[in-house]
Amino acid sequence: MIIQNNKISAAIDLHGAELTSLKKQGCDEELIWTADKDYWGRHAPMLFPIVGKVWNGEYRVGDKTFRLPQHGFARDLNFTVLCQDTDCVVLALESNEDTLKVYPYKFRIEATYKLEENTLNIEWRIKNPGQETMYFQIGAHPGFNYRDFDKNDFIHGYFRLTQAEEPVNRLIIGQLTPDGYRSESAGMIELDSDAMLPLTPGLFSRDALVLEEYQIDQVILYDKDCTPYIAVETQDAPVWGLWSPPAKNAPFVCIEPWMGRCDVDGYQGSIEGRDYINKLEPGKSTAFTYRITAV
Repeated sequence: MIIQNNKISAAIDLHGAELTSLKKQGCDEELIWTADKDYWGRHAPMLFPIVGKVWNGEYRVGDKTFRLPQHGFARDLNFTVLCQDTDCVVLALESNEDTLKVYPYKFRIEATYKLEENTLNIEWRIKNPGQETMYFQIGAHPGFNYRDFDKNDFIHGYFRLTQAEEPVNRLIIGQLTPDGYRSESAGMIELDSDAMLPLTPGLFSRDALVLEEYQIDQVILYDKDCTPYIAVETQDAPVWGLWSPPAKNAPFVCIEPWMGRCDVDGYQGSIEGRDYINKLEPGKSTAFTYRITAV
């Protein structure tokens, strides 16, 4: 499905409500990763009802144990169209017999994609139509092509990370275990006064950089000539992931705002005790919103 205005166009797939293309009008440059399976076969999946992994693929609700794969199932299900206009589309996904076998909560997601000037505004509204409190996580995983990628370059581009429009010069990085769980340790990256983080092939050698506790609310992607071309922004995400496939020197990078995170290594508690879990009472709704701007 294609939406457009006089500044930009976007394509959204009903499968997973996944953003598959974002371009400036009159320009052939594709901003969204092409989903080449040699590197990573997705474009910008929705992560729901978990972000990352639950310990050993299992989690507990009351006295019952359920299994979920990394990042949940919404990215692999077909949404339906609620309404569509030239510059806006609204899609929906509801729980069913199959989802209830692995996630015992009734839910409804309404995914709105709306263009405004050169910005794509995305709202994922989560509703609880059930009779019990619902626990969930949700997050975005958009990949962006490096501009003028050359695998022989030492620097493919730069990130500039900000909080309340101020550059962030010190980043506390949550460490992941080799199996993709949150370890108890953390690292630090200190940047110069320009707050530009070089994107090198080795930056993601230990998997994603995980920034917790609302450290940032915007990431701007610059090309290797220090020209900005993509900005991702939200105030809804306590956690962000920055990722490119380790050891692949891939031609893209992901900027991922999350309302959630993987389990701590060895966590065996109940779902309501998971870090960064969200709670939604019966009959209530909440929304996760973020914006992608073609600078």
